Amino acid sequence: MKKRTALVTAIGSFAADAVIRSLREMGYRVVGSDIYDKNWVANSLDVDVFYQAPLASDEEAFISFIKDLCEKEQVERILPIIDLEVDALNRHRDEIEKNGVRICMSDKEVIEILRDKLRMTELVKRVLDSSDDEELKAAVRTIPSEKASDVDFEEIEFPVIIKPVDGRSSNGLYRIYQEDQLGFAFSSIMDPTKLNDTALEKYIVQPMIKGNVITVDILRDGEGRCRAVPREELIRTPNGAGLSIRVMEERLLQEACCKIAEAAGIKGCVNFEFIHGEGSGVYYFVECNPRFSGGIAFTELAGVPMIKNHMNIFDGMPMEDMPLQKCGFMTRKYQEIRM
Repeated sequence: MKKRTALVTAIGSFAADAVIRSLREMGYRVVGSDIYDKNWVANSLDVDVFYQAPLASDEEAFISFIKDLCEKEQVERILPIIDLEVDALNRHRDEIEKNGVRICMSDKEVIEILRDKLRMTELVKRVLDSSDDEELKAAVRTIPSEKASDVDFEEIEFPVIIKPVDGRSSNGLYRIYQEDQLGFAFSSIMDPTKLNDTALEKYIVQPMIKGNVITVDILRDGEGRCRAVPREELIRTPNGAGLSIRVMEERLLQEACCKIAEAAGIKGCVNFEFIHGEGSGVYYFVECNPRFSGGIAFTELAGVPMIKNHMNIFDGMPMEDMPLQKCGFMTRKYQEIRM
């Protein structure tokens, strides 16, 4: 029987190894792409075919590459691994999702909300405010967020964070501890040659919350069943990928995540980020990444088969009865590979 073909993008990213491994176990033929040369990407050894891709920021070239690749390799499923590619593919879904090709991520309008930090924060706040569970509302909260163009910076209390409303990782994020640091941020964000620069409208301002990052991998199927697996990220890369983590069980946080996923209309696997407030113990919602998290392999190692069920969901099947995660400490190591 002919194998089905799945395309995994950005296979040099942290999540790709677990995704490729799961697809192979499911019997898929795996095509991989990345912006770097094949000999620079260890995961190129684990796919059936590798292609070097143009940058997703060159959207016309990237989409043309994806369409040509799908036709040439008879791709049926596309799994974007990084936000930039999620955004580009989402804008061109009608062109790509033809002849049996499907992008394995939430619906177009859902992705647009998930990638907008201000709209997503407002959605989460509505979900929490409408809950009758006072214990849940005390445990999980949003961070007060305001469009930067509406902020009176002479009146705010420092420290604050200024970040793009559609940012990814820590790109374009500024941590402002005192007023005299605002000048550097503004000079980087705005064009001084424009009298009416509107760049601040694309940024939000939030108070800085101290605490550890909690990432929650979430899976939701077409029938509304949801599974959430949280982990505390103890050591992270500068771009926010967990290296040493603790898989945990936190009922109120998991319940809140599933309520948010339902309200947003999420389908398949995404991840939410929270800050576990230092001293307060409150889980403050930060953002949603509408893709596999960089640490999805930790959830798989904890015994919860998110990737397999993600694929099943996009074949119209409900998720399996998911086992409880095996809690405890996990860490990632690097390994040298001869290409």
